[in-house]
Amino acid sequence: MSNDHLSPLARLESELADQSARLDAAINNMPHGLCMFDVEKRLIICNASYAHMYGLPDALTQPGTPLEAILEHRYSVGNGPSDRTTYFYVVAEANEIGRFASRNIDLADGRVIKITHNPMNGGGYVATHEDVTAAVAVSNELLKQRDALEAAVQARTAEIARQSRELERMLAHERRINELQRQFVAMASHEFRTPLTIIDAAAQRLVRRRFEIAPDFVAEKAERIRVAVARMVELMESILAVGRLDHGALDLRHEPLPIRQLIEACCDRQQSIATTHNIKLDLADLPDVIEGDKGALEQVLTNLLSNAVKYAPSAPDIQVRGWRKDGDIKVAVRDNGIGIDAEDLPQMFQRYFRARTSSGIAGTGIGLNLVKQIIELHRGTIEVVSNKGLGSTFTITLPIKAQSPA
Repeated sequence: MSNDHLSPLARLESELADQSARLDAAINNMPHGLCMFDVEKRLIICNASYAHMYGLPDALTQPGTPLEAILEHRYSVGNGPSDRTTYFYVVAEANEIGRFASRNIDLADGRVIKITHNPMNGGGYVATHEDVTAAVAVSNELLKQRDALEAAVQARTAEIARQSRELERMLAHERRINELQRQFVAMASHEFRTPLTIIDAAAQRLVRRRFEIAPDFVAEKAERIRVAVARMVELMESILAVGRLDHGALDLRHEPLPIRQLIEACCDRQQSIATTHNIKLDLADLPDVIEGDKGALEQVLTNLLSNAVKYAPSAPDIQVRGWRKDGDIKVAVRDNGIGIDAEDLPQMFQRYFRARTSSGIAGTGIGLNLVKQIIELHRGTIEVVSNKGLGSTFTITLPIKAQSPA
């Protein structure tokens, strides 16, 4: 209906009432809560969304209601701020910068409310309250997934780096092994060639002088042939034993064996070959019998004795001492030869390794590695003490009673 019939004053009042109604309708239809407080923190106005958001009764939505009363009601129904001390930080922030400021507030009921506080000229403020619980949850989940992804990427990157380092290490090790194997093949070829040359030379002299051969000449050449063959047999047995160890085919048979007799037999055999050396024995403190593999331990002792002879060309005395200690036996083979550099000692039992002091002396670098593996299969140990120019002592420790292989 037209209000043209009204007086100017009445018409103005009607228009103001219409605008107020439209403003109230607009405010109450806002999806977010809206509230306005004066300088004394008393409610000027709030919309329906604000009242509904916090379950406020009509009495607490009236102008003049203290903010403290509204908060106390919210605490009583369980939707007050989780942290009361930080609730008004947004007010301080807005006042400090002189314009609106926003902050997410956690409520006791689990919701997250974004409060935007805007100070008014002359005091008081207007604030909007927006429920951002779902958005924060999505944001937190995205952050969680981002962190998880970053952690996975970092872990994978670290793993790739580790694998790369391991691959580089393995490649370097493989190159080293290939080089050592190449050196071994060259040394083994030389090792076989030397005794074969001796055998061939001795046989040729025997053939040339077959019509005038003296017994002493035959004995000399036969001994040279015998020594050369023994060296070839020793080398071949070491190579074959290493191959069996690598393929897990070295089957030790732990049987009772007279250890003193075994050591004496090995020393006698070495003495008959190394006529320039004198092997001295001290085995009285050994038990009569231990349990072990006779053939494998013969190989250990033969290797240690032949090394003692080989690396002490100018020191003829070799000492072999054995004794019992608790449930073990110890056998030490000592020479007074060229010794070993201190820097080389930690590597003496590595396959193909040869000490610097062994330069110019025949050898393949597999003997001591084989010895160590056989001793460890007996659940024993081997150690070396040496000084350059003063000789070496290799000491093996073996259990008297057989144990399961390591």
